[in-house]
Amino acid sequence: MQHTDQGTAVVATYSDRSRADATIEALHGEGFRRTWLAVIDRSAAGPDAFHPGDGTTQRRWFRKDAKQTLYDALRDRGVGDDVALQLDDTCDDGNIILVTESANDPTYAQEIVQREGGKLLSAPTPLKADATPPDRDALRRRREGIAPVVREDIFVCREPRAVRTV
Repeated sequence: MQHTDQGTAVVATYSDRSRADATIEALHGEGFRRTWLAVIDRSAAGPDAFHPGDGTTQRRWFRKDAKQTLYDALRDRGVGDDVALQLDDTCDDGNIILVTESANDPTYAQEIVQREGGKLLSAPTPLKADATPPDRDALRRRREGIAPVVREDIFVCREPRAVRTV
């Protein structure tokens, strides 16, 4: 799995897929080429429900096509531990998580995400007051040399079969 630099990933959540798609289009239009969506879809796992012996529901989000957890997938994309844990614990059916990976101008990517209606969960470290502002045109030219990539994974809720109730 390819890892990205921690601190350069911009993470947002959406409850509306069309808003997430519009954000990706806007990001790609500004040269941000590496984007990833995690779609939370409880129904994709099938009809079985799993409960521990005390009757409370436990959930853990896994990629539909692999044994990778949502937490691990987020960490692989440069998302900080605290945000990955928060998302793994609080996301629910129908949520969409967008990660803009390796953003060379994360502040600008954050502005685009917010403008398009995303709920921002990670923000880049602010520049020091005496720091030179980034040359956005030069950064955009560098980004545009990369082929656009949109990855999408479906995450489903799975619990241990040892506590399965029928």
